[in-house]
Formats: sequence, C-alpha cells, structure tokens
Amino acid sequence: MTFEEVLEYLAVRDVRLTGVDGTLRYDAPAAVMTPELVAALRSYKGELLRWLAGPADEREVTRAPLSAQQDRMIENVERTGNSSGWNVGLRLELVGVLDVAALDAAVDGLVARHHALRARLGRDGDTRIQRIIAHRPVPLPVVDLTALPPDQARVRAEAACRAVVEPAFTLAAEAPLRYALIRLDPGESWLVLVVHHVACDGWAISVLLRDLAAGYRSALTGGVADLGPPAAQCTGYARWQREQWDEPTRRRRLAHWAEHLGDGPLTLDLPFDGPAPDRASGRAATHRFEIPDRARLAAEALARARGATVNAVTAAAMAVLLARLSGQPDVTLSVPHANRSPRAYEEAVAVMTTALPLRIRTAAAATFADLVDQTAAGLFAGIDNLLPTAWIYRQFLGPAGGAMPAGVMVSFAFQNTLDMRLDLPDLAVRVHDVPTDAERGALMFGLVPGPDRLDGYLEYPLDRLTDGTARAWVASYVDLLADACEHPDRPLPGA
Repeated sequence: MTFEEVLEYLAVRDVRLTGVDGTLRYDAPAAVMTPELVAALRSYKGELLRWLAGPADEREVTRAPLSAQQDRMIENVERTGNSSGWNVGLRLELVGVLDVAALDAAVDGLVARHHALRARLGRDGDTRIQRIIAHRPVPLPVVDLTALPPDQARVRAEAACRAVVEPAFTLAAEAPLRYALIRLDPGESWLVLVVHHVACDGWAISVLLRDLAAGYRSALTGGVADLGPPAAQCTGYARWQREQWDEPTRRRRLAHWAEHLGDGPLTLDLPFDGPAPDRASGRAATHRFEIPDRARLAAEALARARGATVNAVTAAAMAVLLARLSGQPDVTLSVPHANRSPRAYEEAVAVMTTALPLRIRTAAAATFADLVDQTAAGLFAGIDNLLPTAWIYRQFLGPAGGAMPAGVMVSFAFQNTLDMRLDLPDLAVRVHDVPTDAERGALMFGLVPGPDRLDGYLEYPLDRLTDGTARAWVASYVDLLADACEHPDRPLPGA
C-alpha cells in the first residue's frame, strides 16, 4: 500500500488513529485490523504521526480530479453566482421516541463512510480537484424549542430549518454537507440535512437515507452498521470516468449527438410574462401538483402498449405543450439520466446523473403514439451513446463550450430513482424536500412517481413568470397528457 492508499483504507473502514508521545494508537473494528494493515501502519508510522500532528480540519485523505458531472456543476455554480439553488435540502420529520445519541452516531457514520460529504473542491493550478479531508467526529447540532408553546415552536422551527438549508456553500473551504436536529417537543423532532448538488443526485439521496436508517438501527443496540466499505467513492468514479472512453468510442458517440441534434434549437422562446431583467433577482418559486389518476393510468397504459417507458410518454406530452407555447415544432429537452453503470457505482454517493439533450420533432409525428415512439427511440439511443453533457455541447458551442447555451432550456426529470422512504424503529417518519427558492437558470419540470400516484413540480424564475401563468402551464400539461394518452392514434394537431 502507498501512504495515500493507507489513508483511504482507514477512512472508509472507520479506523481512527491518534498519536500520543510518539506512539501510534488505533480504534477500529477487530475484523478490519488485518496483518497487512498492521504491517502498513508500522511501515508508515512516522508519516502518520506527522499527518496527525497537522490541523484536524485539513488532514487530507486523498485527492482526485473532478468527474465531468462535478465539473459541470461547478460551471453552473459559477454561472449563477454561487446560488443556493444547488442546495438539496431535506427535512426528516420524526414523530415518536427518538434516541438522539443514536441519531448523532448515524449521521456521523454517513460522514465517515462517504468521501463526497468530506470533499473540498478547488484548484491545483489550472485543474479543478477534489480533496477529501479525514473524518473528524462533530456533535450533531441541536436546536431545542421544547420549552416554547407549540405554535411558537413551529414558527421558530421553520426559521431554523431555513437557516440550515438556505446559505450557499463555499465549496473550496467547507464540506458540501450541513445538518441540525430541531426538537419541537419530546415527541417530535426534525432532522434537517442539506447536501450540495455537486456531491449528490437523486439516487445518492436514496443511498444516504438507507445508510442513515441502517446506522440508526445499529446504534440503538450499541453496534455499528454492518454495511462494509462502499464499493465506490466519488474520487474513484472520477478517475475511472477519465479512462473509460477511448478516442474511437468518443468520436462515434459524438457523431450520434451531431446527427440527433443536427440544426435543432437548444433553447426555446417561451411566452413569459415579462422580458429578462438587466439584473436578475435570482429568485425562483416551485409549483407542486399531482397528476390525476385518469392521466397517470392512461400514460402507463400507453407506455405498455408502445413498449416504452412512462418517462418517454410524459416527455412527449411536454414537448407538445412547449411546441404550442413557443411556436417551435422542434423542442430540445434536457433529460437527466441516472447513469449508475457499471454496478459498482450503484452505491456511490456522488453526482453521476447525466443530462441528455433530447430533440423531439413534434411536426414529424402524425399521431401522439408516433411521437411517443420517436421520444422512446431518442432516449434509448441517447443512453446507448452516453457522454458527459459538456462534451456534447462543446461541439456546437466551440472551444469555450460546456456551459449552458444562452436562452431558456427546459429540464424534464422523471425521478423514478429517488426513494425518500425511511423506516426507523419507534418513529413515524415523513421526508420532505426543502427548496431554497433560488433560481438555477432554467425551467425545471419534474415528475416523481410513487405508489399509485405521480407527483410533479415546476420550478420557475420569478423575474419572468407569475404564479398564475405557471399554474396555467401545468394545468395545460395535465389536460394534454390525459387527452393525448386516451386518444394516442388521433392526428396530432400542429404547434
């Protein structure tokens, strides 16, 4: 093992070192202390003691380049002025008998287990890098409101929740994770977690919630969650990604995107309520809604009939709506794909989602069924020719490409990989996302399937769109989806 490999091995297996008067001591699960590790600790004793003597906040475990997804996220952060819109906030409402010490141990276990939660993202010369800082236990911050009257406690709790979620991260100087426990009364608490999007995606959030539950259950009995070390980390993914595409593969896939996108527009001219201001406020709002059962069931039936996914059906309906609103029969949607292949990366906490630019030619489809077929084929071909989004755009935008094209893009996310269920002993748990109401530079339309329901949201800039118009667009989409899926072979009206 190299010195760096020893540090990384210790970090992922929760081996804690201390140095006292020239003696190196360790605290670790017995099964971890193999003869090979003991030999490595002896071999690197001097280096480890010097490493331990440095400032605890800057003890670096490993470093790596950024993945393409991390790099693009940093571009988004810079483009939006480090907007807090990239904060992924969660409020876990816990009702029942809560063991605070067990929850503290469970949250600490998340930080120890996943490199992404201990990363500092900065530069080494002209290259962006991620530095992973050694795990250092930090007590769970607690905001105790139990002495207040219930109504007052709830108001204060909402403010405390916002105080955790809303501040932007300084990614070069702090970890992309914040958390706090808010105690409203002895039987109700909120655990507030916020992770920067550069460290997670919807799939990663599901992994974190699963690991949190396992850690809490184990801590209740005085044990440690027996999850084993993660099969992959964000650092390993970034290194692997740089090696996976040889030049012929890259050229072949870029040729696919050149043919797919052709001369189609990357942006849309939508009928906003007002022009873009000279100086944007950066404020956004989110309109939430539920797709009625009639439309949901019709979309599911049409997907089965066409051998497509519900994602393809709902994206095709969105393309029809946007074509009618803009007068542009060619619509390009930015469609996130989970991108959790190979399987070793299924358990990684990292941002791995890749946004596929999906061109949908509404004028080329005689019926909505035809449009669903076209959309499904475009999605399948896009996944087969997956490349980092910046690489795809670069061939259209020139050497300075990689940034989001100028104009309005619409992101259409079908979030079927997001699982926010959380099962904790003796607790009823509800998990809510907490938006920051900060603009991210595009219209974000999302659908979140659940058991026998399909929820949705539209995130929009307040400088351009009123609440009334946002609601009207959503209502039009819901009606269009139901009608098109119930009559898929009817001629598709032009935009």
